[in-house]
Amino acid sequence: MIDRRGYDNIEIPGNLDEVVQGAIAEGMARRRRNRTATLFKRAGSIAAVLFLCAVTALNLSPAFAAAACEIPVVGDWCRVFLFREYHVEDELKYIDSRIPQIENTGNTELEDRVNLEIQKVVRDCQAAGEERAKEYYDAFVETGGDPKDFIPLGITIDYETKYISPECVSFVVSQRETRFAAYNCDLYYNIDLESGRVITLRDWFGPDYRQIVAERIEAAIAGWSEKQRSLLWEDLSVIDLISEDTDFYLNQDGQIVVVFEKYEAACGAAGNLEFMIQPAES
Repeated sequence: MIDRRGYDNIEIPGNLDEVVQGAIAEGMARRRRNRTATLFKRAGSIAAVLFLCAVTALNLSPAFAAAACEIPVVGDWCRVFLFREYHVEDELKYIDSRIPQIENTGNTELEDRVNLEIQKVVRDCQAAGEERAKEYYDAFVETGGDPKDFIPLGITIDYETKYISPECVSFVVSQRETRFAAYNCDLYYNIDLESGRVITLRDWFGPDYRQIVAERIEAAIAGWSEKQRSLLWEDLSVIDLISEDTDFYLNQDGQIVVVFEKYEAACGAAGNLEFMIQPAES
């Protein structure tokens, strides 16, 4: 393992915390508690497989989404996830956005709340990126750069559906910038469609969730090569990284995948670390 002190002393842009924390704060309130661990049922039938195939096509094709909504029976499910996309470009920046939206869940309050939160997060991230592009352009010109040689800042806002069923949905909204990687961020949404509540690790694994999750992560790390383990922080305490706010998503099999962001558990070369957590033994 390596000494993390050099990374701890890296100078971070002054408003980084404000931008990232603001985006997270505007995300869903993931501190909601006391949800039982029996929220979902894994789909194993042919109908479930066909449904997941339809959802994949929905997210890849707006035309398919529009047509599917008119089909009886499956229309109610196919409108759970839609997206809209746009491209904006000028001499300072170019922006590509794909924005998710939940619909037809049977819970209008949930839909309004989640969709408004996503729109605000995207709007805030985009505005902050545009401001950085302007500041970077001004600095470029003021230091003698030819405006014609300025390369616009690229901002990409996208999403990925990780898991979807009649009971729950899991997806990630991400922001990426071509020049300022420190501002890249991912927002994880795991929503119980029946109650409209955000799912936490406590909901899934029960009151001993921190110990359960930490033990499984430590077991996974034990199977790593020495080179992989050398990237981890020397003073890493896995259980201290586990809380009800810990990022995770559900994979295509409905299993929990815990995510540690870059620099959270290891040096930058490790990138984001993901650990699939097997259910607790009964």
